[in-house]
Amino acid sequence: MSRIHVFTSAAGNYLPKVKVLFDSLAVHHPEWQRHLLLVEDWPEAQCAAVALDAELHQPRDLDIPDWRPWAFCHSMVELCTAVKPFMLKQLLAREDCDAVVYLDPDICVFSVLSDVVAALNNHAILLTPHQSAPEQTLSGVMANELTSLRYGTYNLGFIAVSTADDGKAFAQWWCQRAYRFNRDDVPNGLFTDQRWMDLVPALFESVGVLRESHLNVASWNAHQRELKRGADGQVLALGAPLGFYHFTGLDSGNHDAAMQYAGQLDGVQADLVQNYREALAEHARLYPCSEWTFGCLSDGMAIEASWRHAYRDDAALQARFPDPWRASGMIDVLRRAASRGNSDFVSPGFVAGELDGIDVGRVRLYLAQAAKKPSQLAVLLRSAARIFGREGWRGLRRRMSRSGGERM
Repeated sequence: MSRIHVFTSAAGNYLPKVKVLFDSLAVHHPEWQRHLLLVEDWPEAQCAAVALDAELHQPRDLDIPDWRPWAFCHSMVELCTAVKPFMLKQLLAREDCDAVVYLDPDICVFSVLSDVVAALNNHAILLTPHQSAPEQTLSGVMANELTSLRYGTYNLGFIAVSTADDGKAFAQWWCQRAYRFNRDDVPNGLFTDQRWMDLVPALFESVGVLRESHLNVASWNAHQRELKRGADGQVLALGAPLGFYHFTGLDSGNHDAAMQYAGQLDGVQADLVQNYREALAEHARLYPCSEWTFGCLSDGMAIEASWRHAYRDDAALQARFPDPWRASGMIDVLRRAASRGNSDFVSPGFVAGELDGIDVGRVRLYLAQAAKKPSQLAVLLRSAARIFGREGWRGLRRRMSRSGGERM
């Protein structure tokens, strides 16, 4: 497995973290071809100023159907994760690629990941679990195992996929799920792209779960993976050279809180965190923080989360405002829609450029679910009436067929 591409996905505010990650990859895996999926819509001149010795991509480069209105449906975290499978699929299609590794931008690599490379020879899909050993205390179960049940068994700060048939089939499946259901909606069983991975070992045959103690060490498992320094100063996790550490939750304070809870505010882990913070501070001077491209409308008005949800859940709004970033008169409509409150109904999401068709059976299921929630049923009926009035029965039937074009 020699031709490996590695990528991360991040908005502009995470460029200092990307710099740390890519510098560590350059040391330990200079042979891997690095890619940054920059979740912005920057002009070429601005992109050229991002000096990271990596191939740079943006969402507009990924062949995502109707990507601009689709992007409107997502928060920053949601969009940065929703685009990952599309990048994966594009890289797997390259002739110079045998496998793709994804790493979150807040990861740092500390040694050669030879076991990851070896595992890719035997498995098409590699995952790492949040926990790889049972908790021994009630507090540990509540803090970690219950959290995994809510947010996902596997941590998608890392995933590796080969160009084998199962790998490409997985990438296509992941694209389809992320296009519609990449949401931070834990009460309804969704957490961005991560919860979907719980299904992967059941749906695909060639799946490897890497339980090694030195891979994807993070605040949620470091208490079970004792970190020490060897005689040569190398960091070891349960005696094995530390592969990569995931500094998740550092900005929010969650990482420090977890360290305090585990009694790890000093020692090797604390040294890693301090060194990481110093590196970020140094790189922050190179990449001053800028406003997120997708955080505001074209007139500069900040987009509220409730507006995104209202647009995502209402096919009629999507049809009425195909370019929500510039649509005049849309805000009042979104405010009225948002004022109805969030629903416990899981909508089919953005439908204007969906990757897969909706057959009649699926529409019937949607109607049955919507009937339990009058407001959702009203949305669907309004959309159907609009299509019927404009295109008649033929247009309505076309949109309900699996092979049709524009959808309801």
